[in-house]
Amino acid sequence: MATSQESQPLDAIAEFQAGVTAALRSWHPLRTAVEGDWGGVESKAKADDLRGNIFHHFDGSQSSPKLSLEELEENLTLYMEEEFSIVLEDGSERQVADMIWRMYETCARGDFSVARQVVANVEKVVASQATQRVIVHDDEEMCDEDHVVGVQSSESAQAYAAESVFGAPLPQQAADLPPARQLGEPEPEKPAIQLDDDGFAPVQKRKSRRSKVGPS
Repeated sequence: MATSQESQPLDAIAEFQAGVTAALRSWHPLRTAVEGDWGGVESKAKADDLRGNIFHHFDGSQSSPKLSLEELEENLTLYMEEEFSIVLEDGSERQVADMIWRMYETCARGDFSVARQVVANVEKVVASQATQRVIVHDDEEMCDEDHVVGVQSSESAQAYAAESVFGAPLPQQAADLPPARQLGEPEPEKPAIQLDDDGFAPVQKRKSRRSKVGPS
């Protein structure tokens, strides 16, 4: 994240993490997958896990991220395919990866303008969508653009980054769910098939066909 080996200031990390949160919220394939529960009832939690994995590899603890730009792009693609059964065909993973790298580098230099602009842009869209679903009876209740400005300080950036990407995820049952797969970690091996007393294997329910996300 910088040319030295020293850890980055907490404000730089907070600003970067807020930018990542906004970038994922605005990523159409991810939002579509979560809103459609394509990853099952844990879809929101999986989006948070994806963000947490990005935070892990871009934590500001060393001069460069733990993933190259190409590796980040590839693993975004794999994560979407394995966790949400989406085959990306719109090239958006490259755009997201590029934005994450750009924010990482600028925040390291103490320039938070890019990350804050990403947050501001996303919040304006969210506010616009919200007002379309509400009938406003009083001018004072209308959404003022001046109030949709994103994060303005590192304290607010830290609070923004602490939010769930797409709202509070459903509680996970630790005893029933496997630990979240880390970004870049290979998919775990499938357990051996157990045969019944007659020597037959139980019928496994097949996954639904993968959804494709292409240019709109």
